[in-house]
Amino acid sequence: MGQGQSRRTGSNYRRKKKAFPDLVELPPEVAVKVLSYLNATELCLAGCVNEKWLLLANVDTLWKNLCYCRWRWLNSYSPGKRVTFKDLYMTLDTASLTFSFDPEKGISYLFQQVLLKDSANDIAAFLYHSPTLNRNSVMVYLKDRHDVLAELVKLMDFSDSLLPDALRQFFYAVPPPHLNDRFLSILIGQFSTRYYMCNQQLNLPADSVYVISYGLILLSIDLNSIHVKNKMSKREFIRNIRQATTTMPSAELLGHCYDNIYLSGHVAKLK
Repeated sequence: MGQGQSRRTGSNYRRKKKAFPDLVELPPEVAVKVLSYLNATELCLAGCVNEKWLLLANVDTLWKNLCYCRWRWLNSYSPGKRVTFKDLYMTLDTASLTFSFDPEKGISYLFQQVLLKDSANDIAAFLYHSPTLNRNSVMVYLKDRHDVLAELVKLMDFSDSLLPDALRQFFYAVPPPHLNDRFLSILIGQFSTRYYMCNQQLNLPADSVYVISYGLILLSIDLNSIHVKNKMSKREFIRNIRQATTTMPSAELLGHCYDNIYLSGHVAKLK
């Protein structure tokens, strides 16, 4: 009986010894560091433990980091704005959720909360630097706001990027529509102009970039579709592009583009 109780006592001691200490027993900077690994939902739940945990969970730097992770650019980040970052996070989260269902209402909500200015370049910066926004909603919004699209494209730097890689970067920021959607042509046109501006040393005019870009999108579908049995060869791709352009892009450049698609896959996964 005494031995059994002794073993239980020893087991309880080991469990207590291994137990994680209460956050309030830690130095404040250590407790905040631990909480910095939580997302917004987990941080709110941590604040429900007790009043002391709530004080730690409401530390403004924690919510500031969460804001900057999801929304990297905002007019309200300007100096002089007096608002807690937790309140700001909750407002931005509401705006993002609204944007997912109705992009126009989501942006209007940000205007109403004086978090974003009603200008094309400010809206473009917000969309470009908010990676967690619903990407399909971004595309829907840009369909109606070509002025915002033009400003958003200016934020992209394609310098020294191979054309397929630049296209992937572009379509990550601006999700592509259906292949037969007229908006795709507008997107490629905006991309082509920007790519030319960033890579003028290639002597590849914007209209040639447009043709090659469209060809690369079709090539990526051809090479990666299980429904296409006779895949386009590199020689066929180079020949087709050269026939479709007024300039003569080098076979070496087009060959590199083909190899990139073959090895790395889609430049844009169209619906």
